[in-house]
Amino acid sequence: MKESNGKNSGSVRQNDAYRKEYYDTLNRLWQDNAKLTELKYFLDTMYHWCSEEQKKNAAPKVVILGASVPEELVIVAVAESYFITGGSLSSISWSDELVPRDTDPVSRSVLGYIHQPGGVDFSESLFIIPLTSDSMRKIAFQLKEEGRKICPIDIPPDRKDIYAQKKWQMQILSMTDTIAKHTGTHITKRSLKAAVKCVSGARCALLNFLHVTRGRTDIITSAARQLVQNSYYFTESIDDWTLHLEALTDEAIFLSKSFAKKEHNRPGVMLLGSPVIFPNYKVPFLVQDIGLDILDTADTAALKSHIVYDRKVMQGSCDTIICNIASMWYKYDASSAFVKNDILYDYVSWLIQKGDIEGVVYHVLKGQIEYDFEIERFEKLLSQHNIPVFRLETDYQYQDVEQLRIRMEAFSEMLVQNRYKINCGVQFRTDESIGKEERAVS
Repeated sequence: MKESNGKNSGSVRQNDAYRKEYYDTLNRLWQDNAKLTELKYFLDTMYHWCSEEQKKNAAPKVVILGASVPEELVIVAVAESYFITGGSLSSISWSDELVPRDTDPVSRSVLGYIHQPGGVDFSESLFIIPLTSDSMRKIAFQLKEEGRKICPIDIPPDRKDIYAQKKWQMQILSMTDTIAKHTGTHITKRSLKAAVKCVSGARCALLNFLHVTRGRTDIITSAARQLVQNSYYFTESIDDWTLHLEALTDEAIFLSKSFAKKEHNRPGVMLLGSPVIFPNYKVPFLVQDIGLDILDTADTAALKSHIVYDRKVMQGSCDTIICNIASMWYKYDASSAFVKNDILYDYVSWLIQKGDIEGVVYHVLKGQIEYDFEIERFEKLLSQHNIPVFRLETDYQYQDVEQLRIRMEAFSEMLVQNRYKINCGVQFRTDESIGKEERAVS
């Protein structure tokens, strides 16, 4: 009896720590962006996700682990898509007895959330599991051993394999059919087109928002922009999310017109590598606090926002349309599953053509070694444009914050010095050319 009480009290403390982790992040974001009234919807969306009410009432039919499947083909068969993306330090504790301690924090957080004491009812859920890493393969096996209903999706790691796209299409066809049978839904061309329209509208709204707010830390912080992107996976209605995002964008446009843009004193950086997942915003908060501005984030979520389906994609039978969607998704997938992430490389190349990226923070979560395999080729690319790279390795713990702050402040100072040298060089050339003109006149 005493042991049971001990376990119960331990669960209560863990649940309290879990909620506090979310609330602390949300409170910080609200304090930093209080002038944006429309941001409250997105904060409320995340608040509801971790609330006791959500856990008690939620019994999702379909659960997606991560964000590496076409959600259009999920929501076509189930009204409310339910994503588990990881990101919580506190939820890791609920998986301590299930996986090794060195497992990457995202996988541990995902598994911990599923096994949260008194958590969401997943007894009748079908788990869609994209196998983006060895850890996710282990999680799929773990859930299967527990008797859970799973649908693993193996992402062909080499796009140059002539059979890769066909393998992917067949798996997505099978996934869609499995979801439809599980939910008792009949998928039609009309419902497919409606789902595509819903998701495409959300992606278009997100791209517009990111464009309007890029470099405007006087209007919205980098961390808050990150929250808006992450909230897509926590909303109960994509249509409502899109409408509120359009309203937030309109508010940002109004504020930008109300006062002139201040001189951009913060060096602009790109965040690359392991995705930052709510609520663990240690990295974006740290980047923000030392005076840097995250202009762009290059990860799977950023790339999928650029997926656009033309009329050809939506023609043919249901199976043909599903295969077309799968092909387009596979083309833009920048997950860690690929042996050579060419699409992400091309995307980063395109972003730096804008000319205002002054540095790159390459974020690597401990255990996600697949991102370290890519860093060398990115360093070579960025060195060609004289863009320094700061490799930041961490996990979901907060003990290393001050150590990271010292190193990152040195990186920030280097970027400031680089900007000063460039400005001085331009000024020197200008003075020199003026001097030549004066001598020619005399």
